[in-house]
Amino acid sequence: MAVPAREQSPVVLVRLNRPELTDRCGFGPSFDQNTVECPAFQPHPFVAATSYGKPLGTHIACAHLQVGEFGPNQFYPRCALGSERERVRWIAMVGRGKIELQRALQAEFEALNADFRRRLIDAKAALLGAPPARAELAQDALAATVREFLVDFDSFVGAHAARIAELGVSPVMVTATAARVLAEWQRSKRLDLPVADSTWMGRPVPLEPTPGENVLRAESSRVKRRASVGDTGSREAST
Repeated sequence: MAVPAREQSPVVLVRLNRPELTDRCGFGPSFDQNTVECPAFQPHPFVAATSYGKPLGTHIACAHLQVGEFGPNQFYPRCALGSERERVRWIAMVGRGKIELQRALQAEFEALNADFRRRLIDAKAALLGAPPARAELAQDALAATVREFLVDFDSFVGAHAARIAELGVSPVMVTATAARVLAEWQRSKRLDLPVADSTWMGRPVPLEPTPGENVLRAESSRVKRRASVGDTGSREAST
């Protein structure tokens, strides 16, 4: 007796309507390795954590890495510098020498302050997990750790002020930015330390100056003009 063949359901191929992500980072798997092929790579340690603020481990990311979204709940690793062509243009504008100098400063700072990173993360984790009755004590402990860190950070910046100035940023602005960013981090719910921005160690100079940098540069120009006028007057008086 013949058995009727089971009716086969047609196979439907669905093509994902995924846009061309020209700013997608393809170097993520190599971040934890010693060599990353991307010439714009700037290492940035970050701490993975649970939704309750419990640390899961420290990993290496890039200071340019962001979370991109091409649809509802559809994410991808996004490079803040843009596409490969834009990265090449940025590297040419900034200069490979400055990028290497930034990497060297970042590596030296991390080597000297690895213990501080752990202490900051531990203090923040204690605050995030503290019951209401102990929240104030945990906040004070975190603030004290941040203050100690900033003292060491200021010493590092002072010792390397000439090299930092070669990057085209003010050492004074670097220290002020670190204090501002860490103050915001203390008040936030995030555990991992914030990615350094344009005037900190790990993030290169942006294509456009920030409003704060514009103010600083304008003030610096005024000071230089006053000094120049003073020097001219002194020379004229001496003659």
